[in-house]
Amino acid sequence: MDLKQLKYFVTVAEEGTISAAAKKLYMSQPPLSTQMKLLEQELGCPLFERGKKHIRLTVTGKLLYDRAQNLLRMESSMRQDIEACSRTEKDTIRLGVVSSVICTRGGEWISGFIAENSGVRFEITEANTYSLLEKLRADIIHAALVRTPFAESEFEVHGLVREKMNAVCTKGMFSSSVSMEQLARQPLILYRRWESIITDAFSSMGLEPHCVCICDDARTVVCLAERSVGTALVPESACGLVDGSRADCLAITDCPIESQIVLVHKPNAYFPESVRRFMNYILQ
Repeated sequence: MDLKQLKYFVTVAEEGTISAAAKKLYMSQPPLSTQMKLLEQELGCPLFERGKKHIRLTVTGKLLYDRAQNLLRMESSMRQDIEACSRTEKDTIRLGVVSSVICTRGGEWISGFIAENSGVRFEITEANTYSLLEKLRADIIHAALVRTPFAESEFEVHGLVREKMNAVCTKGMFSSSVSMEQLARQPLILYRRWESIITDAFSSMGLEPHCVCICDDARTVVCLAERSVGTALVPESACGLVDGSRADCLAITDCPIESQIVLVHKPNAYFPESVRRFMNYILQ
């Protein structure tokens, strides 16, 4: 198995037929079919369910597809880093950003840096904190803007902004702010990674929250709150995602929970000059 063979496999999986993949790869169909059969023989298991018109991935094929994508991204990242060493006027910054940050402070940092540094190109990966940390480990991204809490011992962590939690609720439900006791009487929408932290905070006050939905993305949490599914608890900057005509974003007067936006990267990692400039820009 080699990277070229994995590229063939990914293309076949995405195109759905050998003929379409062969056309996209600018090669004839028979040798591509042979490569896929050799790959299955080497791994000792079927990767495709072959139909009359389309082929689909088996469960094993889906696993290989996910891993192959990561390997191909790593190979692409390695090539870009090597090319970046020989460039002087233009570099690529591969940055991971959580959704609640990219639409607010992260967007401000990126736009401000581009305004002062012409010729810089960003490749932004949006995912939750733990997914971005995995991509850092695999060197798919240079650095990430994420939120605490997380296990940070293996990374270099730079604190940027500390924020309180806010409540996103149906417009007009509360006045200018809301208390934890009031929230305990409402159906709540929570981030999955915040669930235990939030429920522990309620419990410490002798309150029992009622959760109606748990999800993984700030945009989803806010979207559901705007549709009156429940009241969402989000970090302060995520209020920038809220449509003010549909919902209110209010301070929680007695909430003990804080989140910090941080810049994380591998210690002693190689960075192109543009990445170092960007990190200095947001840390100044």
